[in-house]
Amino acid sequence: MINGVDAAVLIGCLGVAAVVAVPRHEQAARDVRLLEVTALTRGVNTAAQLAHSRWLAAQQPPTIDGVRGVVAMTNGYPSPATLPLMLAAAETVAFVYDAGIWRHAGRSADQACGVYYQPPAAPGQNPVIGAQTTGC
Repeated sequence: MINGVDAAVLIGCLGVAAVVAVPRHEQAARDVRLLEVTALTRGVNTAAQLAHSRWLAAQQPPTIDGVRGVVAMTNGYPSPATLPLMLAAAETVAFVYDAGIWRHAGRSADQACGVYYQPPAAPGQNPVIGAQTTGC
């Protein structure tokens, strides 16, 4: 049986463990989100470049075939609406996509944690692809 003193010591030990474990868990979760954003940023860049290469090889058609469907092209790169079709579903499972921005599903809309994509404004330019990590 546990007496009052033993119970107080046990509760104190659990409290100390919680104080140590919670911040470590939060840091580990943040590290995972940062790695997921980095991986998706690289995947989006690769997908955009692959689409551009296919577009050039096919003599610049208005659409190309992506991994998951037909991809509309804008100035030689995928449109924001159809770029996700160049990515495997597993690459984006931790994200919510809306108009060129993949927001990490573990963060709220007002937290900057994700990847953004914007096709080039004119032919011959490159798309803008980047990571938002301040809110991860």
